[in-house]
This record gives sequence, structure tokens and C-alpha cells, in this order.
Amino acid sequence: MSASRLAGVSEWAAQVAQVTTGVAGLSYAFGWLLMARFYGALGVEPEDAGVTFTWLVVRAFLVGMLALAALLAVRWLQNRATSVQTTRLTLSIGTDVGALTEVRFSLPGRYLLRGVAGVLTGFVVVFLLVAPFRLGDRFADDVVAGRPVDFGVLGTSVISVPEVRLSSADPTKPSPAAGCVLRLGGNAGTSLFVVGGRVIRVSDQNVTVSSSCTPPSG
Repeated sequence: MSASRLAGVSEWAAQVAQVTTGVAGLSYAFGWLLMARFYGALGVEPEDAGVTFTWLVVRAFLVGMLALAALLAVRWLQNRATSVQTTRLTLSIGTDVGALTEVRFSLPGRYLLRGVAGVLTGFVVVFLLVAPFRLGDRFADDVVAGRPVDFGVLGTSVISVPEVRLSSADPTKPSPAAGCVLRLGGNAGTSLFVVGGRVIRVSDQNVTVSSSCTPPSG
């Protein structure tokens, strides 16, 4: 391999490493802000619901893949724009016999592609910076209102607050909540549930959780 080609490969690898590192950092920040915003609005810590560093890194990786794909699309559009020539279009108005008038205009393809690339870049930046706060507030409002939440990326769950039914593990003791409740998650043998818009902590040893909210027949 020639020295010039080797230098080109090294420069390309360095650029890829820089872009990947930047996207990874932004993606992790996106996930951390989303979790902090969502659980903070409910008065709990993400760690209390089982959100660990490893758990968050996996989800951030998926967000990063989407952002990286968008940035690669932007780079392709920018490179394509440099080789696209102006397209000339002719609009003809007339009858079957002949044209009455013709309008010729130019379509600046390179500027159009650059505009699309700029819009896509802006969307990615705004999404990574603004979406965590908007989504966190929206999902927290849904949970307080008693609505389950299921938000995922590429088939992987990011925030899941399902509707469950609690029953006491000891038949002689009353259940900590009647009817359907929302489960935020759990950690260290303690689960978080939302009952009437309020978060309660219940030991896993004291309750039985059913994934179905249909009351038992009998």
C-alpha cells in the first residue's frame, strides 16, 4: 500500500473515530437526561427503578446508531451536492397541435441537496438536545394520569411502565393496592408502583404481581 493511500486510510479512520465518539457521548447524554427527567418528575431516582450504567449504555448505543446513520446520510448528500449539475426544466402549455407557450427554469440540485442535508443535521441536533426533556415530561404526565407507557428504540424497550395487578403474598394480609397499578421498575428487592398518581415502594416478598389486570374469575 502506498504512503499516500495509507495516509488517506488513517485520516478516514481518525474521522470515523471522532464522529463515533461524539455520537456515543451525545447518545449517552440523551439517555441520561431522558431517565433523569422522567423519574425525577415522579420523585424517584433512575437507579431505584433498575436503570444501571450497562442498561443505559445499550439503549444509548441504539440511539447512537440512528444518529450515526443520519449523519452518514448528511455526509453523502453533501458529497453528492458537489457533483450535481443544475437541472433545466421546460414547462410547455398548449394543445395537441402545438405549444402555446413554454417556461424554462433551472432547478439548482446542489443547493437543494445541501438544504436537505442541513435540515437533517438540524433535526438530529434538536432531537438529541430537546427530545429528552419533552419525552420525559410527556411520559411522566401519562404515568401520573394512570396511562401505561411503552417507548422503545429499534425494538428495544427504553421506558416501559406496564399495567399490573398486585395481590398480597400473604392471604391473611390486605393487598397494598386495589385494582390495576403501574409498575415503574425495581431494584434490590423493592419495586416501585404508581397508585393514584403517587409512587409507592413495596418489597417484592410481600406481593405477587400479575401481568394481567383482568380480575381472577371465581
